[in-house]
Amino acid sequence: MLRLFNSFSLNKEEFVPFDKTNVKIFICGPTLYDYTHLGHARIFLTYDLLCRYLGSQGYTTDVLVNMTDINQNVFNKAIEQKTDYASLARFYASEFIKDLSLLNISSITRLAHVSDYVNNIVKHIAFLIEHKNAYSANGNIYFDTATVKDYGIISKQSRQQLNLHRMDIGPNKKNQEDFMLWNCSEDFGFSWKSNFGNGVPWWHIQDSTVALENFGLQYDIHGGANELSYPHHEAHLAQYKALTGAEKPVKLWMYVSLVLSKGEKMSKSFGNMILARELVSKYGQNLLRLYLFSTHYREEIDYKENDLLSKKTLLEKIYKANHTTSDQTSKNVSNLMTRFFTSLEDDLNSPKALDAFDEICSAVLENDSISTTDFMKIISVLGLSI
Repeated sequence: MLRLFNSFSLNKEEFVPFDKTNVKIFICGPTLYDYTHLGHARIFLTYDLLCRYLGSQGYTTDVLVNMTDINQNVFNKAIEQKTDYASLARFYASEFIKDLSLLNISSITRLAHVSDYVNNIVKHIAFLIEHKNAYSANGNIYFDTATVKDYGIISKQSRQQLNLHRMDIGPNKKNQEDFMLWNCSEDFGFSWKSNFGNGVPWWHIQDSTVALENFGLQYDIHGGANELSYPHHEAHLAQYKALTGAEKPVKLWMYVSLVLSKGEKMSKSFGNMILARELVSKYGQNLLRLYLFSTHYREEIDYKENDLLSKKTLLEKIYKANHTTSDQTSKNVSNLMTRFFTSLEDDLNSPKALDAFDEICSAVLENDSISTTDFMKIISVLGLSI
């Protein structure tokens, strides 16, 4: 039985999807103003590994990724490059899809551009206003966090702690921690129409609308970087509860830790980005997968090229073992295969799974046996291209 760490409960839990064998997963997707860096790649590769494992166990997966094309970073870069935001976003959406292909990520079933959902966002905000979960202040629309029980439960913050955050600063807000839904006060050179004023849909309501319109009242896993737990996922859950009336619309919150570069978060603003496509071009996606999977997804990685190169030994061993497969699998190797899959069953423990696969390859190269079918089953779960 698969057990995953739930950041909501802070415990490993047996994972049973709402819909028996069909697993619905929402992943916070890219903001469409730059290329995919190694930190982003780690997120999507982690869920690709999860989906491949689930597939090997008889599950089907439906993976939804929101494409954030309404965002201040997108607007600012469009101004900088003297182009319109829609053209810029379309370009980076296309590049993101190319990066997914380079990384051999085939598990994503839906890509949802936020700009296609503005009418739905307007509808949802109107619903929240009607049901007293949202209000107007200084011309903007804010979510009233006091109307949702246990706000702060994901980030484990009390109301007093939440009140220390200066969220979406504006006059006449009811609560310090209330967050913006619709921005009418800033001029981006364009806006969308609504009954509560022409403006721009703000960050948190975008994801909630995309998820609700695609998955309905509930889905199984909400994924993304662990840094998004507050305020983004806290806001997402509050909105989802208010819009659906469901107390637990998401079964499990599964976060991937950051990739650092020289001890700092990898990001464009820090100027320390390492692009995934450049690493794939130089070293191949197989080596990149082995490198990222050699650290548990809940642990940070401080990227060093030598650490990446150190996985070449295992990769070469895998290639050699691939040429010595046979018609049957020995009992010893069968036991190691069981260890490979039970490692993944334990909160996707990819480092232990790779250790087991390393032992399998060593055994096969020392005249033990593994069937081609069993060998390729492992290769398929890891997403390697042989």
